[in-house]
Order: sequence, then C-alpha cells, then structure tokens
Amino acid sequence: MSKLLKNKLALVTGSSRGIGAAIAIRLAAEGAYVIVNYSASPERAQKVVDEITKADGLAEAVHADLGSPEGPKTLIASIDKCFGGEFGGRLDILVNNAGTAEFGPFLESSDQSYDKHFNLNVRSLIELSKDAAKRMAKSGWGRIINIGASFGEGAPIPGVTLYIASKFAVHGFTRGLSREVGSTGVTVNGVQPGPTNTDLSPEDGPVSDWFKKLTSLGRFGKAEEIAAAVAFLASPESAFINGENLTVDGGFNA
Repeated sequence: MSKLLKNKLALVTGSSRGIGAAIAIRLAAEGAYVIVNYSASPERAQKVVDEITKADGLAEAVHADLGSPEGPKTLIASIDKCFGGEFGGRLDILVNNAGTAEFGPFLESSDQSYDKHFNLNVRSLIELSKDAAKRMAKSGWGRIINIGASFGEGAPIPGVTLYIASKFAVHGFTRGLSREVGSTGVTVNGVQPGPTNTDLSPEDGPVSDWFKKLTSLGRFGKAEEIAAAVAFLASPESAFINGENLTVDGGFNA
C-alpha cells in the first residue's frame, strides 16, 4: 500500500461488519488511524480492530447507537479521547456508512419505520458531518464521504420507498454541503453501492439471482470494491473531486 493516509484520523460509522468493516480495514492499510464505530456487537467491532492491528494498522472501537437521539453526540464526544487524545480535536476523514433498510409496502409502513430510516440514514449523518466539517476547516484539509446507494438515483423496485427517500436525501446533502465547505479545503463526496455481498445481503440470498440480472456485470459487488472507491475519495489524489456521488454498482443503474 502507498500509505497515502499516513497519520490521518478517520472515523467510519457502522464499521463492525460488511461494507463499513471493509472501509475501515482499507483506510487503515493506507496508513490512517481508524475509529471503528459499532452499535450492537463489541465482539464484531473488536474483530475488525484485531484484523487491522495484526496488519500493523491502528484502530480503536467506539460504541454509539446512531439511530438514537444521543448517539451522534456520544460519538462526537469520543473523537477527542481516541488514541490517547493525540489528535487534539482534529478529524481528517469521516465516512458516514451506518444505515438501515426495511422492506415492505409504503402504505403499510409505520411511523417507527420512518423514524428508523431517517434518524440513522440521514439525521445522524448530518450531525456528524456538521461537527466534522468544523474540525476539518480549522486544519484546512478534510474528506467527508457519505455511503448512499444506487437507489439514491432511482427506484427500480417497489417496497423500499422510505429507504429510497433517505438515500435521495443523502445524495442531495452531499451536493449541498460540498458547495458550502469546498473553499475551506474540505471535500464532500458520496459512494453509492449497488448489490454488494455482505452477511446482510448475501450474493446467494433468496432474490440474489434477480438482482444479478439487473447488473450489467451479472454479479454482486465485493465490500472491498466499495472500500477501494472510498479510499480513493479519501486520498490526496481526489483533491479536485467535490460534490460527486460515485455509483459503484456493476451497471445496476446503467
């Protein structure tokens, strides 16, 4: 690895499994100190930390349930304590990965489902981005990367209306914030994965063949392929890219 992120502090939300874990591992391999955020399983988070440290990387696990009103505040407060506080309030990279999706007809959806989607997928992302942008502006360099979805640009199937609405919000927020903070040296971009093989969305699941047919490559993506796109947007090499939503979906939206 080229270590383009050496001595950078990165926070990856929802990074105890799946795409988030792959992102945390890749950023650490590029030299970043990584805060591994989890909401439910300290054991899974510790496995990610252990994998990073075994490869001579640096990581710490931090608990915060970002779907709760106090979750973002808890996570923000922890930033200054990680790695012995050696970053002095600095945060260089924020990857807003934590998210949720529930399937079912919108007309039968509950207020709780609405709250679940927008508190985690949108509200926490906005709160963390606001804090991160202020920190990054002080140092004159920063990367905010929002993990959206290929559903953030279209509605190819029924039954995921609230999820689609939340990811459209992420897409729009990414563009809007990029306009506000670009002059401070902070870039804001998004990565929009398509069908990706994780334990929550396995490539051999009950509807996987149908999803594969919707991609032009005929397969699910790998979490590491999403992480590679994030690593590029986090690196100095992406300095002239701002306000973009990079779709990494194997041609799902083609």
